[in-house]
Amino acid sequence: MKLPYVAALSLFLCFHLAAQKPAESSQAPAAVPAKPPNIPDHFTNLTVLPTIIAKPELMGVMKQFAVTMKVRCSYCHTVSDDLSEGSFASDEKPTKEEARKLMRLIHQATLAPAKP
Repeated sequence: MKLPYVAALSLFLCFHLAAQKPAESSQAPAAVPAKPPNIPDHFTNLTVLPTIIAKPELMGVMKQFAVTMKVRCSYCHTVSDDLSEGSFASDEKPTKEEARKLMRLIHQATLAPAKP
């Protein structure tokens, strides 16, 4: 049985979650009011994921990448660490294309027929 592409990608990225150590709790200093994230409601420049993907589904895939690869969104996207400034659509960072290559490989692997 073949899983839908996004579900297979999410499943693959979840494998590492079981091995994650829980974050140690510590009291944070008094927080400065944070700017709201500048995450668009409509997405442009999607070349691997479906262009009609729902925002919660896309956010879930991206969060799995961040957790699994132990990076922040700004590793691939030209955005600030708090996501309040920048452009998610920009292709300026080469790591974004590397992530796309990884997603294409995963997609091909999930569509490949099972070998006897």
